[in-house]
Amino acid sequence: MPQIPIIIPVIVAGIAVGSVIKSQSPRISRRKLMSASLVAGLLNAINAYVVNSLSPQQTLARANFTVPQTANFSVPQTSWIVFVVASFIGGFLIVLAVLGIAMIYARRGKGAEQEELPEPLSETEPKVTPS
Repeated sequence: MPQIPIIIPVIVAGIAVGSVIKSQSPRISRRKLMSASLVAGLLNAINAYVVNSLSPQQTLARANFTVPQTANFSVPQTSWIVFVVASFIGGFLIVLAVLGIAMIYARRGKGAEQEELPEPLSETEPKVTPS
């Protein structure tokens, strides 16, 4: 069975994380999460279809034995539809997992930062009066 490509979902996840880092708010919206996941899945499925159609197809292997019972074995081929669907699901889940973990981390990290670093509202310096 051919391997499901993962390079495109990794690139899409990197672009999405980079855009979040560059934006003013470190928050990832659910809309951005779902759109990035769908784009990664769709591009990964297209990539899998193109790679599958350009690669040479393996012929069925038959083994003939000389034992009293002649047996013909054939290696089952993976359907290209199953491969493309698996590539879509793989690309979708990779980006969903990466950005989902980033969302959870950003929410938990934001609360921890506020607890750790309380800003003093105003610091007054003691005035020294000359005597």
